[in-house]
Amino acid sequence: MIYQKFVEAASTVGMRAAATTLLSQTAFLEVEVGEFLFEGYKDPFLDKVCEIPFMNFVCDSILDLPDRIGMFYEVNNTADGVYEVHDGVDNPKDLGKVEKWNGKNSVDHSWWSSDNARLIRGTEGMLFPPFLKKSDRLYVFIAQLCRSIWLEFQKEVEYEGVPAYRFILPPAVFDPKIPENDGYCNPTDKKFFESQNETDDCFPEGLLEISKCLRSQPPIMISLPNFNFAPEEVRQSVKGLNSTDPERDIILVDIEPRLGAVLRAHRRFQVNIEMWKGKDLVFPVNLNKTRSSLIPVLIIHEDATIDRETLNTIKSELIQTEWWAHSIATALAGAGLALIAIAAIYALLKSKLLRRGKSDSVSPLPAYEPRVSSSGKGSYT
Repeated sequence: MIYQKFVEAASTVGMRAAATTLLSQTAFLEVEVGEFLFEGYKDPFLDKVCEIPFMNFVCDSILDLPDRIGMFYEVNNTADGVYEVHDGVDNPKDLGKVEKWNGKNSVDHSWWSSDNARLIRGTEGMLFPPFLKKSDRLYVFIAQLCRSIWLEFQKEVEYEGVPAYRFILPPAVFDPKIPENDGYCNPTDKKFFESQNETDDCFPEGLLEISKCLRSQPPIMISLPNFNFAPEEVRQSVKGLNSTDPERDIILVDIEPRLGAVLRAHRRFQVNIEMWKGKDLVFPVNLNKTRSSLIPVLIIHEDATIDRETLNTIKSELIQTEWWAHSIATALAGAGLALIAIAAIYALLKSKLLRRGKSDSVSPLPAYEPRVSSSGKGSYT
């Protein structure tokens, strides 16, 4: 990264003198893993260069280089800022929404090139509003990416017996061509791929340059692991990559939709270093014959699950209560149907008995009429 910073400086008009420092330095430095990640390492090239009177000014003021270099140097076990979030009292749909981050509702003006890109949207990713629908687009502000992203529904899942909605990061989030991503392409002279024309400031889809929001603006490009969502020209530019796994190389959250509670979350990122050959840099080192490329150096896996106590509360207070309510409702509905059936059978039988009673009625006997014979004696018939 230090080498690249001096390549960038040497490619700037008025900073050609910095190119002389490249004579004794290669692009790669071998360090311990712990030093590269958290402890930080002392770059002998940096120390040597910054001892030069003029370059000392460049190191401290222009390049703003730290005394040690490390991916997570001085950030281990630290917070990523102060969040002010909405409590959702007035409107439950605002629950968890980030109102301000470090006292502002937008990120620094120098990070992105439009107001839309700088605006902070959504929650911080571990709390969402209740009564989610599958059609909802969930916005999440991720400080490590210096921007807000969005998640879309993928499928219904289950986490330890609790039904959930799975929302994932869609490919469109890292597509610079759509209106929602206007402003995430900062002006640049760097060209790494044939699809980039001379006036195009955007990198191919699947890539996000975050150098503007980091101290010293190191040449860092973020992607999903194994360049998932990126075009084939990006994947083919690096040898030895694993094939992308659409179930593994993604960002996802499993949410209980009625509560908005996150049951499980996976966040996957790949950190890439931009190895740029510079712009018309010939003296004293000719880099025009080299190929500008992205070098994957690190894949970050972040996993989070709901704590056991809260999960048990959801199971007992929501899932089991819902199960009992459903069972009782089913039983009552069954009993009601049984009573209706009994009443219908009773009414049917009664109707048949009434019809049978009418059809089986007895005819009356003929009336008794005495007849008198001519002899004057009566006879009975």
